Amino acid sequence: MPVTLTFHDSQYPDRMAEQVRQGLRARKLPGKLLYESPAQAQRWLAYHQAYSPSRTEPALLQLYHDAFRAALQALSPRALHYVSLGCGGGNKDVQFLQQAAPRCPALLFTPMDVSAALVLATMLRLQDTLPGLNTAPLVVDLEAAPDLLPWLVQHENPGQRRLLSCFGMLPNFDYGTFLPYVRGLLRPGDLLLLSANLSPGVYQDAVGRILPQYDNPLAHAWYAGLLDSLGFGVSQTQPQVRPKLLRDDGHVWQIRAEASLTEPLDLAVYDEQFRFAPGETLQVFFSNRFTPQVMPDVLAAAGLHLLQTWLLASQEEGIYLCESTPG
Repeated sequence: MPVTLTFHDSQYPDRMAEQVRQGLRARKLPGKLLYESPAQAQRWLAYHQAYSPSRTEPALLQLYHDAFRAALQALSPRALHYVSLGCGGGNKDVQFLQQAAPRCPALLFTPMDVSAALVLATMLRLQDTLPGLNTAPLVVDLEAAPDLLPWLVQHENPGQRRLLSCFGMLPNFDYGTFLPYVRGLLRPGDLLLLSANLSPGVYQDAVGRILPQYDNPLAHAWYAGLLDSLGFGVSQTQPQVRPKLLRDDGHVWQIRAEASLTEPLDLAVYDEQFRFAPGETLQVFFSNRFTPQVMPDVLAAAGLHLLQTWLLASQEEGIYLCESTPG
């Protein structure tokens, strides 16, 4: 069956071109580029399949099942708008929708992602399981903090409560600005299901255990695919994956994937010339890690009230059910 996708103006070509130029100037590539093309989407799916706890840890799948059930019980909706912020390949969303569909006669699903290929993958997966579901898929750059409220309201019916899911997004955004943005999409009575990549212990105790998840052949192929698409040859860059402390107490830290230039390089990208000297470093990717102990404070600082928590036994991933703090 044909699939119709809507593109938000945050993903129009002129916006994309300027973001790439700004990223090359700052030597920090926009994270969205890692998912942008169909080839990059496939590289990410292969890497995700091999290393994501949601694929490698059966116990985590049960935690998501429990979180979905709790959210449905808390909402008790007959009319529900389920909005997936960063739907990826749609695995978790389909699991939720299979639970929700029998309970919600008026169910609307809005999958959102920066990658058209991933939104399409989600829609095709959905067609195989819930072919008659009402949907409003959107290709959008959430990092640009677009005003999504008109889109959401336009597609909703009166009385539809809103459940937002945000799985796998928090690690790759500036959490200090992204979480308040997500909170702004919640009305009184709406709920948010959020996942976070966690640190099983403070920085110095956990870094050796976590770093290999980002420093492996599938991850490097994903990073290199983006660099190659911009004109950086494999022989011209040296990949580096390293940790960085974000809080002195070690409760928040970051993994960064960078490419160090091994030789001089001149690039012409979107009608602008860029010159790189040997030894210069280009940031390709980052992922934030939080200890379980600090997450309630991180959420509260963004105006989110924590209702329930589900933690993987390894303490490497957590799921959080939240509502907007009144006032």
